[in-house]
Amino acid sequence: MEALKKSVHSPFVIILLNLALGFALYGILITESLVSIGLIIAFIALVLFLERYGIVNEVFDAYNDNKVVALISGLLVILAVPVSLKGNIYIAHISTIAVLYAIACLGLNFQMGSTDMTNFAPAAFMGLGAYSVGVATSKFGLSPWVGLLAGIFVTGIFGFMVGLPTLKTKGYYLSLVTMAIQIAFTQLMNTIRYVGGSDGMSGLTKYSLFGYDLYKRYTFFGIRFAPQVPFLIVCVLFLIAFAYISMRVYHVSYGLSLNAIAQDEIAANCLGINISRQKLFAFVIGSIFCGVAGSLMVGLEGYVGPKSYDFAKSLLLICMVILGGMDNTIGIIVGAVFLSIITEKLRDFADYQQLVYGLLLVVLLIVRPNGILPRRVRKYKNLIRRNAGGKQVEVSTEPTA
Repeated sequence: MEALKKSVHSPFVIILLNLALGFALYGILITESLVSIGLIIAFIALVLFLERYGIVNEVFDAYNDNKVVALISGLLVILAVPVSLKGNIYIAHISTIAVLYAIACLGLNFQMGSTDMTNFAPAAFMGLGAYSVGVATSKFGLSPWVGLLAGIFVTGIFGFMVGLPTLKTKGYYLSLVTMAIQIAFTQLMNTIRYVGGSDGMSGLTKYSLFGYDLYKRYTFFGIRFAPQVPFLIVCVLFLIAFAYISMRVYHVSYGLSLNAIAQDEIAANCLGINISRQKLFAFVIGSIFCGVAGSLMVGLEGYVGPKSYDFAKSLLLICMVILGGMDNTIGIIVGAVFLSIITEKLRDFADYQQLVYGLLLVVLLIVRPNGILPRRVRKYKNLIRRNAGGKQVEVSTEPTA
């Protein structure tokens, strides 16, 4: 095992790992429902086995030591997915849903994972972003991109207005308040005829980029892609940008302050952290992430309605964050992809879908109570300082927040 731990730090091994993950994901997508679930269970079992011997942490350290190689090879694998998809629109559809859920979960993580604020209304903020695009395109004839910008503004303002009084509560009371917001949003959208009421708005204008239709079949180098592949690539670029933001926030002082608030608000206040401001900012940023995901979801479905962003959708997003691993960007993306695929693959077993889905969640929570990829210990490089005598003094800092 020690030899295996050392070998993962090789750049060549990092490339092989990215390729293996790409093939595993592709295999899960193209196989039948039962086989896909079996492959997912086998993959989870492998991760648990490797983590038992500390290999998973070594892999994360290896990725951190070879960031350039990991990033370039990872992007190449991601760009290779459309090639493998070819004309399979179903796989492209599932992949796009997983990517958009991952974006929303990254926003929810700012609240639940980093700051320990339970939010039962992420779907409501997704819905606000989706309705912003729907109103902008169907009522005012504007571009969906303008609607997306409007969605960012609307969800940010609404997150601020809701968060300002709501965040004065905490614990169970905060959970109840956000739950009420989610239910109120669904009921309100059901009654407002301007946005279609319970029927919603359909036939909405979809996204285009520089005059190119993102839903058209394109042929490159003799390969005919599925209609949704260009839009999938755009969504992946959004996910990469938001994942980078999440990672940067985690490693700066703001991320540390959020973790301090999550651990002990009284101690954080004694350290001079402005708790109200930090929590409000986290709530607003998380709301904007969810709003962007909802705005892009309209481009996938061409429809927005109350049932698409109800309380059940909020529970699904919360499960993705918890099962993936709170406050772990990669874990959250894995959780979103995992549950998105499980949900789609179980559609063939409508009578037993909820039973199988519930059993998988219960077993995974028992085996991995902190998620598939739990929060990792922060590590910082050694700092070199000079003391008063001019000598170099090495200072090592490894906070565990």
